[in-house]
Formats: sequence, structure tokens, C-alpha cells
Amino acid sequence: MKRTSRILILAVFGLALFGCQKGQKAATAKEGRTSTKAASAKSGSGAKPASKSGTSGSAKSGTTTAKSTSYGAHPGVLTMADNGRSFEVKRGEVIVVKLDASHTAGFRWALTDGIGAVLKQDGSPTFARTTTKSGKAGSGGTETWRFHAVGLGRETVKLEYGRPWESIPDREFRFTVTVR
Repeated sequence: MKRTSRILILAVFGLALFGCQKGQKAATAKEGRTSTKAASAKSGSGAKPASKSGTSGSAKSGTTTAKSTSYGAHPGVLTMADNGRSFEVKRGEVIVVKLDASHTAGFRWALTDGIGAVLKQDGSPTFARTTTKSGKAGSGGTETWRFHAVGLGRETVKLEYGRPWESIPDREFRFTVTVR
């Protein structure tokens, strides 16, 4: 090989190596900012501070990362940003979950494990189509689930998003409730 070709190959290799490291650093920095924003948003919404013995971390399942947090106040309406959240409610409170869905593509949210004596599902989930700026209905929308706190105790609700004829879900959403 000619000397020029060798130098060119080494230069491309060096740039590729530097570019990969730069991408990893950017992803790590972005991940840190996201966690910091989420933590400050949760503490600003009346959440109780984490105890030293509380659990934290992440558990991966498929392409979704679920975060385990300390118990805090009822967050209001749960969205995908609340995936993995744990909170406390009083008996009689309603928990509303609104998640993005695309029914025209065959995707649906489904309750994977039956819920026990702590929570009761209120009716069937409802789907509301998202309209575009021109007023035309788009293909996506939101699916709304309602749960009613009926008993005392702790329960985890897990929903999976996928097509009924496929065995592997596209996403999952879970939350844990303690009813007092």
C-alpha cells in the first residue's frame, strides 16, 4: 500500500473512533440531564423525598426502561413519563392513565396481569383520536384507562402495548400504588 492510503485509512479510523466516543458522551450527558429534570419535576409536584433505604435504579424490559422511585403524592393523570412510578392514594381515589396509541396500525394497550383486591378497573379503556392542525383526524391518539382504589394494600399495574397477534410487546407501562 502506498503511504498516502495508509495515512488516509488511519485518519478515517481515528475520526470514527473519536466520533463514537463523542456520541457516547453526549448520550450520557443527555441521560443525566433527563434524570435531573425528572427528579426536580417530581420533587416540585409534592413528592416525598426518597429515603435512604428506598429503592432506585432501572430495570430494562424490551425497549422500555422502567424507573423505580420512592413513594410520593398522587401525580394526577399518569403518562408515559410516569412509567415505573410508585405513589400513595386514599381509598376511593381514581387513577387515570393516558398513553399514546395508534389503533389504525393495530396497536392496543392491554392489562397483562389481573389486578387484585386493591384496585378495580373502571369500565373499558377509551380511545380519543388526535386531530391535526387542519382539523383532520390523524392515525394516532390517546388511550385512557381508569382505576379505582377499592381496598387497602399495595398493587402494581402493568400494561403492554402491542398488536394482539404478536407475542412481543412494543412497549410497556407500569405503576405501583399503595392505598392507605
